[in-house]
Amino acid sequence: MRVSYILPSVALLASAFLSSVQARDAITESMSSHDNFIVADGYGPDRWGCSFRDSQVHQSGSGTKITIGKDSDLKPYSCGELIHRQENLGYGHYSIDMISSNVVGHVTSFFLIANEDTEIDIELTGLNTRIGWMNIWHDHKQNPISIDLPFDAAEGWHTYSFEWRKDFVAWSVDGNVVLNRSDIATTHPDETNYRLAINSWTQVNPEINIDWAGQFKYPKEGTPSAQFRNMRYRP
Repeated sequence: MRVSYILPSVALLASAFLSSVQARDAITESMSSHDNFIVADGYGPDRWGCSFRDSQVHQSGSGTKITIGKDSDLKPYSCGELIHRQENLGYGHYSIDMISSNVVGHVTSFFLIANEDTEIDIELTGLNTRIGWMNIWHDHKQNPISIDLPFDAAEGWHTYSFEWRKDFVAWSVDGNVVLNRSDIATTHPDETNYRLAINSWTQVNPEINIDWAGQFKYPKEGTPSAQFRNMRYRP
């Protein structure tokens, strides 16, 4: 009787342990709070026309809005980025709901990144809001492919996701696979530190990827913005 009592207890403990590990590793964020994020402030890539300011990142019950402003002391404009605090992410399914900006030169992004190593992207641009760009940066090279969308990405919420495995990356839009690539390598998650992030930024330099995003000019009316909600990672 004693043995039959101990064994179920061990099994229950093991099950609880596995459940806690899975819960700790997964990410589920409504984006209505930024408690689990680093809000970038005071820097930005040299090639961009904006620097990150926390003043451009806004949280509400409906998620996160990132706006383009004019309060940067480094660049013509200010923009925003959120980096999830959880480190060392690995293979699995990543997704988010987004509404793109429709302003030319304004980019809306969801990505998994290991700095100077590998990056897996989903990017929407205001130049053409009926195209989504799926990209892998690896070995200091990017490999973008454009995908036609059956909707205007600036007119409502849609779910964008990618499944990352050792031998492939498969991108989906609203649950439908739109691209599967096994021709580009990615660095194994045990060899680098992957983090999950979103950002919204502007391109003003006409010599850099102008055919991809267009050249940003601040509109005469309204504030350019992109919206995000329901960030998820399932190992």
